[in-house]
This record gives sequence, C-alpha cells and structure tokens, in this order.
Amino acid sequence: MSRDTSGRNIDRRDVLKGLGVAGMAGLAGCAGGDQTPTPGGEGDGDGDGDSTPEPTATPEKLGDRLVDPDGDQVTLSAVYSTGGQTTETTMEFVKQELGKVGINVELTGVQFQSMLANYAQNKPSEDATATFNAGSRDESTSAKQWDMMGGIGFNSYPLTPTSIRPFWIDVANESASVNFYGYKPSEPIAPKLDEASSSTDTATRQELFSTVFGILSRDQPCNFLTFDTDLLGFRSDVNGLGEESFQFGYNYQNRYFGSGDPTVGGTYTNGAASGAKTLNPLRSNDTSSDARINLTMDAAYVLNDDNEFEGRWFESYEANDALDTYTFTLRDNLQWGAGYGQMTAEDWVYYIQNVRQAEPNWAGDVNHGDWFVGGEPIEVSAPSELELEVSLPDTDPAFVKKPVLWGAYCLPKGLVEPYYERVQEADGQEAKAAIGNEMNEDEEIQTLAYTGNLGPFDFERWDRTSVFVSTKDPDYYGAGTIFAEDVPYFEQSQIQVFGEQSTRLAALRTGEIDYTALPPAQVQEFENNSDVNVLKVPSAFCNMLVYNQRANGWAELRKPEVRQALSTAVSKTTVAEQINRGAAAPAYTHQPEFSQWFDDSKVTRFGGPDSTSIGGAQRMLADALPDGYEFR
Repeated sequence: MSRDTSGRNIDRRDVLKGLGVAGMAGLAGCAGGDQTPTPGGEGDGDGDGDSTPEPTATPEKLGDRLVDPDGDQVTLSAVYSTGGQTTETTMEFVKQELGKVGINVELTGVQFQSMLANYAQNKPSEDATATFNAGSRDESTSAKQWDMMGGIGFNSYPLTPTSIRPFWIDVANESASVNFYGYKPSEPIAPKLDEASSSTDTATRQELFSTVFGILSRDQPCNFLTFDTDLLGFRSDVNGLGEESFQFGYNYQNRYFGSGDPTVGGTYTNGAASGAKTLNPLRSNDTSSDARINLTMDAAYVLNDDNEFEGRWFESYEANDALDTYTFTLRDNLQWGAGYGQMTAEDWVYYIQNVRQAEPNWAGDVNHGDWFVGGEPIEVSAPSELELEVSLPDTDPAFVKKPVLWGAYCLPKGLVEPYYERVQEADGQEAKAAIGNEMNEDEEIQTLAYTGNLGPFDFERWDRTSVFVSTKDPDYYGAGTIFAEDVPYFEQSQIQVFGEQSTRLAALRTGEIDYTALPPAQVQEFENNSDVNVLKVPSAFCNMLVYNQRANGWAELRKPEVRQALSTAVSKTTVAEQINRGAAAPAYTHQPEFSQWFDDSKVTRFGGPDSTSIGGAQRMLADALPDGYEFR
C-alpha cells in the first residue's frame, strides 16, 4: 500500500503511518486457500520457516458459527483507516475469512487521525491525559471499544531494530510509548534489545534480534500482514527527485519545476489522503503530522542513500573509542523565530532534560522513551555553545542511526522555560499535564512561529481538514551551505487533503497537484501516462492487523493461541499478491526479510502459504478457548 507522505524520508524515523490511501482490488478471487498447516510450518510452531511447503488436506470445519458461553455468536469489532480501497478491501477480506471460521466481524472505517485519537490513544480515567500507552492494560482503555485495527503501519527500523522498543516491551516500562494494544511478551524482550544495543559483535546482535523477532512471530500481538512498496506519482515536470532508495527524499530540498538548470518558481502541491493531528513535534509520531512540520524544520540530521549521517542543523559529529560518548556540532547560522535568537546547545540540553526526559511526562511527549536507556535518562551536556555531548550508559555503535537525534526536532529554551517553571511549582500530575496542554496550544507552537530559518519554508496557514500552506524562506540556513544558493526552488509548498481517492488521482492527472501516493491498481495507468513519473520505493513500515489486549477488547485476545488462530485464517499471500497487486511482500514478524537481522529459521509463519486453514484455525480456537465456547 502507498502512504500519505510528501515524498520525503521523514517517515523513516516516524513511528506510525496511516495506510488508508491505496487503491481498490475487489474481493473476487481473494478467497484464501483452506489447508491445514503442515509439520514444521506455522501450525505446530516449531518455526522452521519453510515459506513454500506443499499444502495438505484441511480438516473438516467444526461448524459455521463460534458461539460464546451465552450461546451468542462471537462478534469482533474492527476499526480501520479510510482514504482508499486497498485497506478497506483487506479488512473486508479479514471479515470474510474470519466469517468462515465462524466469527462475525463488524467493520468501522474512520479517518486515520480520528482512529488514533479515539481508538489508539488510551487513559486510565476520564480526567487523565490520553497517550498511546497510558499504563496498565487492565486500567487504561481507549475512548471507543475495538478488537482489531487495520490500516496502520509500524516502523520496523531495519537499520537499528532496537528502536522497536516502544511497540513490544512490557506496558509498565516508560519506553513502551506506543504499546496502545496492551501486549505483554511471553518471554522478556527488553533485556535482549538492551544487550543488542550495546554489543559490537554482529553475530551476537544477529542472535539477539532474531530471537526477538521469533518471539513476536509466535506471540502474534498483531497479525503482521505485509511490507509494502511505496508507489509514488510525480508530475513529469518535477525534477531533482533523487534515487529510489530506502532513504528516498532525504534531500527533497533540491526539487524544482522544469528541465535544465534549476530555477526558482511555482507552487508545489502534495495531494494527501489525510490531515494532520498536530503541529507540535512533541505530540507528532505519525507521518501525516511530520510532513507538515518538516517543511519548516529540517531536523538535527538525516541519513542519505548510503544510510550514512548527513548533517542538517548538526553539521558533524564525533564518537569516542568506546562508542559511548557522541559529540554533535551545531552550525553557527541557525536562528529561531519569534525573537528567540540563535539555536545553541543549551537549547537542546534544556529541552531534552526538562521536556523529553521529564517525569512525569508533563508535555505529552509521544516518544518519551527516546531519551532513556534501561529506564534511566541519557546524560546530555553542552561543552560549548555549539556542542551537544551525549553520554550513554554503555557502548552503542548504532546510536547515530537510531531515531533519537536522527530526524529530531527541538524547541527553543525561551519558549519552553516559562511553562516548565510553572510545572515545577504545580502540585500533582494532573496539574502538570494541564500546563503541558497549555503549551501545546501556544500560538507560537500552533503556527510554527519559532522555526525561524531552520527549514526551507515558513508557515503561512493550516486548515486541518483541507490544506497546509508554506512559503519559501529567503533566509534558509541551508541555502548556499548544504544546498545551492537558491534552495528551495519552489516559491510555495503545500499539502492538500482530498477526501476521495478518485478526486486525488484525477488532480494528479490534470496537474492540479504535483505528487501523490498511488494505489497498486492504478500504477500501470500512470506508468503509461507521459505526464507522470512513477517511483517505487521500499518501505520499512509493516502493515498490521492489531489485536486489542486491553480491558475493552475481547478478553480471549490476551491468549497468544487465540491470536495465532485468527492470523492463521487470513492469507498474507492473498493480501500481498491479489489485493496489493504484487506491490507488497508477506510479513511474518516485525522485520522485513531483506533486513540483515531477519533469520528465517526463527520465524513462525502464521498466515503463510500453508497456514490459511479454516478448519485448522477452528481447531486452534477449540483448544485455546475456555469451556462454554463451541462451534455449531
């Protein structure tokens, strides 16, 4: 599935992505096979990982309906993000296959940001602040009930898999900032990720990572569906696109209209399927929001086509021999807006210590765990005005490629300090959180007024449901230093939201917009259109069907065996090859098979070629469910 991005690589460090923008493939021909898992496949769980075993005859179905102890058919609620038909078709396929098992599925489609707010975010009480993991799964629940969630992607971070911590470690740990579904691993994952983070031995890291991915494949906290290829459509007069690499778009500032040498002019319009939830970088962990913010702020640094450091606000870095201390050097021409002066290392230290690492999390930082290791805050200091020193508790050879400073933003000390001083005097977490909410509504944050010359464009206006508009910054710090003197080449860059996919694609055809994500079903049409360039970019986001293991989900979803049975019934091959027209690969754990850390021998393939058994799934459920449940 394609995504709602702006054709930049900001999504490589973000956590969540909405997958509702791809195109339609009808359910006709999408009925999965009905085989039972063969020995050594995903059915018996010994995990030899054979992806192409011969299917065997399926056991007969146990009945047409699964009923609960009250005699009612088991009905599960499934919410998914709208904006296109591939996600909808996938969810219809899930409903169809689970219906064969005997489970009724009620589908609800909502806009992605609404899904995050009402179903993913949770809180323990009415007065508490909602986050993506507000605490115990027995106490903290979402505003609306759900059992399964589709149309959402989780970043797999194949360069630095320790960065998957927010999704999978125990809900009691402050680093589990995105475990909104209340997953508890069957065996400890956090210690293995900690050890892998500090190890300099590749073989050791390989063993630790592959063990974690094996646990996730067996636990099935989510049905890992597919790793998709981003299908991007640009008008042919947009040049300077760069390579179709994993880090595609890291230097999007070089784009321009026309052929020949770049010239300044025109308005670049990205056609998006969904709006943004926030312009506050502290509360943004999704690609839709970051697409807007990133127009006005470049961030600390990026990773280039070779997956290596390329400076933005930080022009360089040095690491000591032990690889536990990293010193980053800021450029000396960075200016905040709204009168906050030059960006200095003191801004970063204050922001990290008093906002990102603050206990409690008064500012509502959705990635609160980034600046902690083993539950302890990472030490930061400012040896000089332009130097930020990061001292880690242990060796970490991959620190620079982790989403800690990679792609990170900062707020000026002068903006944050008045709020933090009030927080220090406030009594109780609720009062502190209220101050954080006030800061979130600060006009300078909501209009990005503080961003100064830190990005290629300046904020002009934002209609949450319609358009985000930004204009060329004539004082952009990167012009003449990182990039050519005239960068950015567009006079204006905007993100236009389209409620209907057909309208968005029509706008690309006519030139009303200059870029949008393409659905698989329409790729060939646009490849045959001389006015459009189609790019195919590998994605790190795993398309998930999430199982709610909190108190407002079906209680039986807390059992891995039940989740395994549901995943067994849904053919990933069908989702990848038919619904996504081959623009996806089946996913069996939270790591793509092209990753160096993926070990096929450790992965159990639920939903693979030999695991689409309806009768087999029923028998798995019959064994896992308590007395009173039965097939009729």
